[in-house]
Amino acid sequence: MGKTYYAMSFYNTTDTMETEKKAKERFDIKIMPTPRVISTSCGLAIRFLGEDESEYLHFAQELTVPLGLYRITMDIENESKAESIFIRNP
Repeated sequence: MGKTYYAMSFYNTTDTMETEKKAKERFDIKIMPTPRVISTSCGLAIRFLGEDESEYLHFAQELTVPLGLYRITMDIENESKAESIFIRNP
């Protein structure tokens, strides 16, 4: 059985850092390198340390910056697969 986590990626570092401040007020998060399975990004992503997909989606929809929210599943061989949950293009 694999592990699942949620990540939010951005098109620039400024949006990442501004969103990090807002996310820390509501969620347990970490800044991480953007997972390779997510192609468009500034190189940094927010990783949500919980499993409340509906709350992460609601948070993403409240933001005004371009972003992607993904469900990332790692299988037992540590291969990752990303499913987009919400995308706001620039």
